[in-house]
Amino acid sequence: MHCRILPILIAALTATVPASAADPPALWERDIGPFLKQYCNSCHGWGKAKGDLNLIRFQSATEALTAPDKFGEAGKRVDRKEMPPEGSPQPTEAERAVFVRYAQFVAKPPKDTDCRQLANDQNTHFYKGHVMSRRLTRAEYFNCVRDLTGVSLPVADLLPADGAGGEGFDTTGDTLFISAIHLEKYLEASRRAVEGLLAASGDRKYGETARQVVEEFARLAWRRPVSPAEVDRLLGVYDEVLPRAQALRRPLQAILLSPNFLFLIEPLPAEEGVSPLSQHALASRLSFFLWSTMPDDELLGLADRGELNTDAALARQVGRMLADPRIVGLGENFGLQWLGLIPLTGTHQPDRERFPEFDSALADSMRGEAIAFVTGVFRDNRPVTDFIESDYVWVNERLARHYGIAGVTGTQFRRTARPGPERGGLLGLGGMLTVTSYPLRTSPVIRGKWVLEEVLGAKVPPPPPGAGELPRDDRLPDNLTMRQRLAQHRSRPECATCHVRMDELGFGLENFDPIGRWRTTNNGLPVDATGKLPSGVSFTGPAELRQTLMKQKSEFERHLSRKLLGYALGRALNKYDECVVDDCCKALASSGERAAVLIERIVLSYPFRHRYYKP
Repeated sequence: MHCRILPILIAALTATVPASAADPPALWERDIGPFLKQYCNSCHGWGKAKGDLNLIRFQSATEALTAPDKFGEAGKRVDRKEMPPEGSPQPTEAERAVFVRYAQFVAKPPKDTDCRQLANDQNTHFYKGHVMSRRLTRAEYFNCVRDLTGVSLPVADLLPADGAGGEGFDTTGDTLFISAIHLEKYLEASRRAVEGLLAASGDRKYGETARQVVEEFARLAWRRPVSPAEVDRLLGVYDEVLPRAQALRRPLQAILLSPNFLFLIEPLPAEEGVSPLSQHALASRLSFFLWSTMPDDELLGLADRGELNTDAALARQVGRMLADPRIVGLGENFGLQWLGLIPLTGTHQPDRERFPEFDSALADSMRGEAIAFVTGVFRDNRPVTDFIESDYVWVNERLARHYGIAGVTGTQFRRTARPGPERGGLLGLGGMLTVTSYPLRTSPVIRGKWVLEEVLGAKVPPPPPGAGELPRDDRLPDNLTMRQRLAQHRSRPECATCHVRMDELGFGLENFDPIGRWRTTNNGLPVDATGKLPSGVSFTGPAELRQTLMKQKSEFERHLSRKLLGYALGRALNKYDECVVDDCCKALASSGERAAVLIERIVLSYPFRHRYYKP
């Protein structure tokens, strides 16, 4: 691969590289190697690897091509003038341009492979194994039980929470293990669900035979047709001497305890390799992606007739499903995990004495705001740039009062014109502003890190050992502002690298207090919400910060595409998935950034409709 890419790489760089550097050794020795030695190796060389980036191991162009992600990230940092850090020797603009262009090419070389394939153990070292049939997440399980039986089970009481993996979501198959506690809880949950169903319906629902009842319940629960032999086995626990409702309890509970219900099972092909998903597996993959629950009658009917797996049919279903109320599952399960808001109604607690206004009702309203906002962008086919800048907010009465918005009553969320430029987009969400604060004060560091990672898709390494911590309260007798304390903290070279970009973004949100309210003073002093990025761009307050981020919307759209694709596939992405991400970004650009187009491109993509199998 390296031999095929290097000539193209060199040709592309000749516009900025002298002719004498037109072969690999000269290209590296004349420009790239000296750049690393002069500007990078003091922090990323022998015995040092700040930000988990060791560049000294790359001694040639061929070696550089073995780590495209590392070089790509280095190029971005140099391009934004975040690297080399302030106070270090700085390259000329010409030197910077050559390195950035080189890093971009290494990070994303011309495609020398067919995009219509999936990663496997043989064709890429990025791949960690083929995706197994996965267990339903806790949210998916309860949604399916609700849709099957009409019984809403208490989520927190019955099943343990799921971990996250892959692109940061609990839909990742290799983190969805099953334990003894799961089995115990599934037994209890299935008992409650079946008893609730039978108590509500009795014999009235089950007139035509027991066989028909069991067969139809299994078909819906297992999300596919069931064979006569499977029905026979289920009827083996049906006791005919009992009243109908009691006799049905065991086979119905057995259906809910079956792996066919508890797992998203995708039938294996006859031979090793890549093959299309079955119609019913595709229906399930689609419904769990968009609704976090099982397919409805229309999806199952299309799968039964073999009519689902066409571009036109899938596109129609995407449109229908986005308009269905169940699309809230995407806003809740994708949205809350993407935005890091799970702790909002759990472990994160602002200080109750300092902020007595914060209670469980406000936390629930903030959670509901985030769900409604994410859901609304996709359901209403809004531009995905609304996530950065929107002229509206989603509020109910409790949250509107918290934000100082008049005229909103009731518990229902509704889209409302924002009261002023301070709110709008993700950066105005009370939940985000709360979980990125400490119990007693805001944190420009955490907020800035959130903007970098969740909006721009940048990677922020953990703090180095011995970096120290800032006070958790901003009311201290030394009368220093948080900005002054951060300036002291990042004067240390090992801290400056990351803080120079995180802190300035976070300062732009300082007008929001630790529970997301607007403020103009803090501790009796005017709030300083100015920020200046390493690139020289300055802004004041959230409105100008959002406009600054809008100029980087292509980075956000790529990041959003990756996150949504990883959530949909239930696994970590690899280099072959970049074809889908590219396609998503192109589709967004040509459609006015409409959210439905992003969903459609993912659903129509090759990896979404196929799976790799290795026996």
